[in-house]
Parts: sequence; structure tokens; C-alpha cells
Amino acid sequence: MTAAEIAQQSVYRGAWIIFMLANICVPIISLLIWRTALANGAQLPVDERYITTYFVLLGFVTMATSSWMAAFLANDIRLGKLSSWMVRPASLLVKFVANNLSEKFLKVFALVPMIGIVWWIFRDSMNLPADAGRWALFAISIVLGAVLVFTIDILIAALAFWMDDVGALVQARVIIASVLSGAVVPLALMPSWSRGFVDHQPFRYTVSFPVEIVAGQLTGRDLLAGLGIQLGYVVVLGALARLVWAAGIRAYSAVGA
Repeated sequence: MTAAEIAQQSVYRGAWIIFMLANICVPIISLLIWRTALANGAQLPVDERYITTYFVLLGFVTMATSSWMAAFLANDIRLGKLSSWMVRPASLLVKFVANNLSEKFLKVFALVPMIGIVWWIFRDSMNLPADAGRWALFAISIVLGAVLVFTIDILIAALAFWMDDVGALVQARVIIASVLSGAVVPLALMPSWSRGFVDHQPFRYTVSFPVEIVAGQLTGRDLLAGLGIQLGYVVVLGALARLVWAAGIRAYSAVGA
């Protein structure tokens, strides 16, 4: 199914380049703004190297952990398109997994060269660890973050079994996640009084934490604790999504179901 999706999505090669240009433009603009603020004497809790590394990596991490299926899955439930999948050997969710993987596979070819150019421009201001182990943890954290985002989308979309329209919830998730994940402003710049909540809420582990593994100065203990929390969220929300989806299937009623 993933191979079939890749073949289908390959038709839109130009679109992926445009999408990835848009994906990397916001981090670059943010990077220039924060570097200008630092150059003009702004007192921040992190230095220029952290800011630069963070925003250079941000475009890749947001793409690698992203999910866009909530609205589409909810629409398939609402319109009864789920019915045809209930007699197939694969779940409708598998179709969306294949779509997610195929689009990310194609986006990598457009995004990596762009990030390479940005890295070359700011290479002297970045804080990239030489330790291969830290990069391995970075890769593991990205995979867990992607699963976590996908699981959250399943939870929201599954509400369509009982609600006529979940569009507002989908949009609310996008807005909340963009702030609490660190996709707009690094969580390291959040007020000190919010640290307890910001550091332990689930959206941090979808974007910010993977970037922090490379850009930040997390100790070995912080890394293990963060990965443990991230894995915990994946397990708990995954189990909850499974229960909600199963309950929704039992309640599902549509033409042909």
C-alpha cells in the first residue's frame, strides 16, 4: 500500500517542492528575527547557537512528525466511506499510515537539500554534537513523535463516530499544537512559571524534544527521562485511541455498514 501511494503521489513532484519551501520559510524567518534580537542585546535564556540549531532542524522535524489525516479520516467516517473498508483485509487506518509514509518519503527529497543550504549558511553558528549516540536518540525520538501525532489525530477523528463535524476540533489541535510543540516559539523561551506544564505536556514530545536532543544541553538523565515520558504518552494515548476506535466501530452505522 505504501508503494502504491508513493507511485500515486509521485505525480505531484512540483507540489512537494512548493510545500517544503513553505515548510522551511517560517523557521528561517523566525531564525532571522531571533538572531536580530540577540544581536541587539536581547536577554534570552538560550544563546545564538541554540537558536540557530533549533530553527535549522525545525523544518525537518515538523515534517517528519506531522500528520494531516484527522480531517480526512473524520470525513470518511461521516460520509460512510468507512463501510467499504470494513470488508477488506486491511483497516482504513493502514491506508492513512501508508499515505503518511509515502508523502514523507517524497518530501524528504525536496526538503533535505533546502536544509543543507541553510545549514551551510549558518554552519559556524550551530551546535551539532559529534556523538553518534545522540543522533540515534534523535532518530528514535522522531519516530516516537510521529507515532504520537498520528495517534492524537486518530483520537480526534474517531469522535466523528458520535459528532456531525469535528472540523473545529481539528483546527483547535493545529493551533494548540503549533504553540505547545515549540513549532512557533522554542519552549526554552517560555516563561519560567510555565515550565512545569510546558516540559511535561504531550505536544512538547512531538517537535521540541527531538530538536532539544541535538540543539540543547540535555544531560543523560534528562534524555532518558524525556524518552521515557515520550514513550509513555505513545503507549497511553495509543491504548486510548484503540479503545475509542473500537467503540466507534461498534457504534458505526452507514449505508452498507
